Amino acid sequence: MAEPKYSSFTLNFNPAARGNEKAPTLRGKSKVLDADGTATEFEVAAWGPKKASTGGPDYYDVSFTPTDPAAAARQARAGDPGPVRNAIEGFDLTRIGYGKIFERGDAELAAGKSLPKFYGHVLVQLAGQAVAIDLSAWKREGFYSGNANLHDPKAAAAARAGKQPAEPRPR
Repeated sequence: MAEPKYSSFTLNFNPAARGNEKAPTLRGKSKVLDADGTATEFEVAAWGPKKASTGGPDYYDVSFTPTDPAAAARQARAGDPGPVRNAIEGFDLTRIGYGKIFERGDAELAAGKSLPKFYGHVLVQLAGQAVAIDLSAWKREGFYSGNANLHDPKAAAAARAGKQPAEPRPR
């Protein structure tokens, strides 16, 4: 029997960040599934929180580095991402391996119990192509866990319009 395939995204506070501005505040791992079901694992690091200049939610700069050394080298050399297979409307990702996660405040979380504490996007290279990933993580006991799914432009457009997507999102 084959092991079930699913995406994952975990974060833990980094104790080494205390007193060290260059160390990431959060560290973790992620497994991202491509459209063909191929899994790619990443080391995750996040620096923040930073205040948004526009008055929006606090955010963290996040980096995704493939655990496979050859894939990490290809991603580091990628340079300009060019066309993104599943670009996010209204959210500009400019560097492969980097993105932003936003942190919801306690008041916002109390209003909607099913909302993730962290949510955001990152741009990574899968199968030699730049793809956008949606991130979300909920508070668990002592850490944060959630998922890292390929961004689905059709589902996002339907959600903005207040409609259900025509097709269920593959997992």
